[in-house]
Amino acid sequence: MKDNILTPRHNPNGIFLRQIRSFVSRKGRITRAQLSAIQKYWPFIGIDFQLRPLNLSSIFNCYAPVVLEIGFGSGESLVKDAINFPNKNFLGIEVYKSGIGSCLNFASAYKIQNLRIIYYDAIEVMHNMILDHTLSTIQIFFPDPWHKKRHHKRRLLKNDFLKIIAKKLIINGILHIATDSESYAFYILNEIKNIKNYKNLSKENNFITRPISRIVTKFEQKGYLQGNKIFDLMFQLKQ
Repeated sequence: MKDNILTPRHNPNGIFLRQIRSFVSRKGRITRAQLSAIQKYWPFIGIDFQLRPLNLSSIFNCYAPVVLEIGFGSGESLVKDAINFPNKNFLGIEVYKSGIGSCLNFASAYKIQNLRIIYYDAIEVMHNMILDHTLSTIQIFFPDPWHKKRHHKRRLLKNDFLKIIAKKLIINGILHIATDSESYAFYILNEIKNIKNYKNLSKENNFITRPISRIVTKFEQKGYLQGNKIFDLMFQLKQ
């Protein structure tokens, strides 16, 4: 498992070009159990970043619809998805090593076969490792809303990235987003409304009721206790 999660970028003169990221690159605290899980299980479930597209049917050793989750946190809900839908393959991307360790612990405990994870910046993974028109679903649950206006440039779900997502989905594929930030929810609606081929699956062209299939996370439960409202957005890619 490689520790670097960012690809250095330089101009022709060799000067480093600072990139605007949707996350803060920090080591954070990692437990012994998480570190042990990485050492034991990464070779079986983890995929190192590479500058060439993945053969998805090869890495899963079978052909099945592929669900990609960006920013899976501890991975508990992602593992439960893999358990609940054995006829689908799940690919997760996370930039925090503690989350990688937790996910590997959960996956190993349940002997999950239909899950692979990547420890890298999602934007670079999408650009370099995912072929166009290969994903049946992309789910992004509770991305950092970057509340302060001067930080909006760090938001992941901007127009440019939403266009990239559209290229990676199969026709009739689904983009499912959940957030507890009302301002971010409306920001996303505004960013996506003029992108060709996205159909909002809400009757009011805004938000849907949480599908039963979307597991309520511990983060979400805390939000409910604090009185936070949750916004689910779902779009289908049309021809």
